[in-house]
This record gives sequence, C-alpha cells and structure tokens, in this order.
Amino acid sequence: MEKPLEDTQRFLGKVGPKWYLLWATLSQTGMTFVQQGVIVLGFFLAAKYALDFQQIGLITSAMSLGVMTSMVFMGILADKWGPKRLLFRATWIMALLAFGLRWVQGFVVVLVCFFLLGMSLSAVPMSGSKAIFTAFQDRDRGMPMGIRQTGVPFGAALAAVILPVMVIHFGLPAVYLLFMTELVLFNGIFSALIPDIKPAVRKTGKESTSFRPLKWPAVVSFLMVAGQYFLVTFTLEYLHDDRHLTLGQAGWVLAMAQIGGGLGRILFGRMSDRLQGNRPRVISFTGLLASAMIAVILLLPAHVPYGVIMGVWFLTGMGTIGWNALSLTWAAESVSSQQAGFAMGLVGTIIFLGSAIFPPLLGSLIDWTKHFTAAWATLMAILLLASALARHAGRQNGTRSPVSNIS
Repeated sequence: MEKPLEDTQRFLGKVGPKWYLLWATLSQTGMTFVQQGVIVLGFFLAAKYALDFQQIGLITSAMSLGVMTSMVFMGILADKWGPKRLLFRATWIMALLAFGLRWVQGFVVVLVCFFLLGMSLSAVPMSGSKAIFTAFQDRDRGMPMGIRQTGVPFGAALAAVILPVMVIHFGLPAVYLLFMTELVLFNGIFSALIPDIKPAVRKTGKESTSFRPLKWPAVVSFLMVAGQYFLVTFTLEYLHDDRHLTLGQAGWVLAMAQIGGGLGRILFGRMSDRLQGNRPRVISFTGLLASAMIAVILLLPAHVPYGVIMGVWFLTGMGTIGWNALSLTWAAESVSSQQAGFAMGLVGTIIFLGSAIFPPLLGSLIDWTKHFTAAWATLMAILLLASALARHAGRQNGTRSPVSNIS
C-alpha cells in the first residue's frame, strides 16, 4: 500500500491507476469549470439580460444551490446504480442543459435553468468520489482522493482565465457550446473507464442504518469551510483596501492560495495514508496551519515585500483549502461501503451549506467593525475549534473504519 498509483495488480479500473486518476481529475475539472464559470460570467450575463446586482447574485448562486440540494440524492443514486451508470446518464442531461442556455430568454427562465444544471452537475463529484473510493479498494485512498479534488481549483482557475476572453471575442453562445463539449468529453470518457460496480444491496441491521459516525465529519467540515470561502471571497478586497495592492497583484496572490490548496489536497491525502488512514488527525493539522497563518496575517507590518505576501497566502491556502478531500474520504470510511455515496453526499451538502452561511456572516462583521481584523480573528477561532474537534474525533476513531472497504 506504499505506492497506490504504481501497483496495477488488482486495480479495478479499466486502465491503470494513473490514467484512471487523470480522467477522474479532468471530470471534476470540467464540472468546476462550468459551476465557477457562471460566477465569472456574472458581468456578461448582467449585460445580456439587463440584471441588477441582486439578480446577478441570485443567478450566480442558483447553480451552487442546485448542487447543494441534490448532492445527497446523487450520492444515494451512486450507491444504488453505481457511479458508472449515474455519471453516464447525468452527462447527457447536463450537456443538453448547458447547450440549451443559448436559447433561453428572461431572468426567471435563466434562473431555473442554472438551478437544474447545478442539480445535474452534482452527479460528477458524487460519482467521481465513489469511483475513486471503489477502484482504490484495499490500498491507500487519501492521496488519490486528494488528486481528484485538485480539479476544483484547477477548473476555477481555467474558468477565470478563459471565459472572459472567450465571451468578448465569440459571445455567450460559444461558451455554452464549450460547456457542452467538455462535459461530454471528460465525463463520457471517465464513465467508460469506471468499472462495473454492483449496485448496493440493501441490508438490515444496525450497520445499514447507523449514520452517527458522520456527525464528526459533518461538523468539522461545516466549520472548516469557513476558511476556504472567506479566503476566496475577501482576499481581493483585503489586499486592495488594507495592503494597498492593485487588483491585478491581489489576483495573483489569490491564485497562489488556490495553488497551495491544490497541492495541499495531494500532500495531506498522502500524509493521512502514512498515518494509516487517520483523516481527522490530518484535518486537525490543516486547521492549525490555517489558524497559524491567519495569526501571521494579523501580525504582518503595514509594509511587507510582495513575495512575502505571496508566500503567506500560499500556506494559508494549503490550510484553508487543502482539507476538503480528506473530509469526503473520512465520511465514506466512517460507514459501510454500500452507504459511501450517501455519506459523501451528506457531508458535501454540509460543506455547501457552510459556504453559504459563513461569508455573509463574516462579511457583516467587516461592515460592522469597518475593518478586517475582527473577521480574521473570528475565523481563526472557528478554525481552531474545528481543529480541536477533528483531533478529538481522531483519538476516538484511530484509523479508518473497519467497514470502509468496498465489498
């Protein structure tokens, strides 16, 4: 189990572990490209449909709301149908919805279409997580799950770089065509590579109905996501207003944080494998790292070199973003294999819920105090609490659950 990507013996995928993981990551990248792409396109959608700021906010959040409300359902379908069947069917639904946006007119209809597209997109993380969790049975899962999750920051970065230029030169219809094409390509190929996994057999007894172990992954993830979305939401404003950077400089700093988060997902996944699958212990470390870096941010003098700020945000991104894949793995390994999809869907929904609650709460604190200091300090307290709870859960659970292996 020392080299989960090198050993091809008994690997369940239809290709070797490296190729399987590559297409799994591209599948997640393509989904995030669309989801985050709608946020990037907010300005252009406002111009096309004559939207005010409130309507822009509703449109850009409609897709995330669709993802959040359907993750548990998609997780159940991944358990019932298997990830291969779920992803294949969902691919065509999401592709048709994405392409159909070019003919949609009117704010309400656009809002509904983005919500439905978000619902269909949630099949990607649920089927992808289940597919990785299954294919890497009887071997280390932490690093493969972390690698697949790097598709999230990678897809967001690609959307930010590609879509504004594409809209300016070719218009929104070309963007919708690109959405459809990449969704079919990446998800269609990955669904073909997923092994035929027998649908979950409904069992009776305590094992099939007890979800009490999910309370710790759910609570810790809800608290940890505060750091991730605060960093993404308020970095530009903080660096521009308090550190007097240009928006271009602040954008590169935020990109550095995303890179740190992506690398953190791989590094921390590998670290958890080395600790015999003790995911909460490593999540606790990420919370401590994030808290320490926030303390550094609060203590930084008024004038520091730009390179120092880049380094600080890189490490802050590792702590605030690098934990995400571990929480899904922790949830899946806390229940029986037949319920892994539901477990990841439930925790994924909790993560989305936290992402909707904490930014406005901390943003209100910034408005009230007219400064970022109180918000940073509150965030540090939240992350320290999450770290303590994860550490407590790690001591209770030890290593991975004995029922976590796919049968």
